[in-house]
Amino acid sequence: MTDPATVEPLEELTALWAPGSAVLCVGGGDDGVESLATWHVSPAGDPTGAWIYPADDVFGSQEAARRVLSFVERRAIAAVHPERLQEWLDRLTTTAKVDVEDSWWKRQLFSPVDAFHETTRRRRQYVVTVEAARENNKTITPLEWTHDLPDDAEVEDIASLQRTAGISSAPGAPVVSEILPITRALRWLVSLWAETEQVKNRRRYVRAEHGDPDPLPPQWLAAVQSAKTNRLPL
Repeated sequence: MTDPATVEPLEELTALWAPGSAVLCVGGGDDGVESLATWHVSPAGDPTGAWIYPADDVFGSQEAARRVLSFVERRAIAAVHPERLQEWLDRLTTTAKVDVEDSWWKRQLFSPVDAFHETTRRRRQYVVTVEAARENNKTITPLEWTHDLPDDAEVEDIASLQRTAGISSAPGAPVVSEILPITRALRWLVSLWAETEQVKNRRRYVRAEHGDPDPLPPQWLAAVQSAKTNRLPL
């Protein structure tokens, strides 16, 4: 298993009180039975909890469905397979018989792929700012990154994101093999973003032009902030 280099989260992130994020996957369990897996990830990207239940149970039992919904109700939810994810959440909500607006989860969704692209756009902006400053002051050094991304990196889905991050597959049942690399990709994204935004703390002119550091990529941060106040009537 590749363990990508990581950068410590921003202070702004550790000060962001929020339950964090969740990842849901449906696939084969240890005994070959279709199962639903839920993983919790802290705002700093650390795994904080994991649950696996037979899919027939969570999609067939009001009590079990409510239990799973309680795992995601106040968390940003990684939309790795958006259409399938929303189908699972809709089935869980229906089975749980929760009196709530349709698609209550929409403001809680974020795309890891979009988070990557938001980060790379920020990097390009900061490089432009630094290079402009160097035109007037040759003592300013160019930006160097711990996470040195290839110029030709094409990230269009979770698989290409994991390749770019150097994250290999995980052993175990199919549902575990799918969900573990996703959670590791989230940790890598937090580290990538932290390194990017820390430029503002080290270079005052970058901070002056682009504002204070943000704790997470914009879409992900919006999902975390929206989710932390969303309680379902379970």
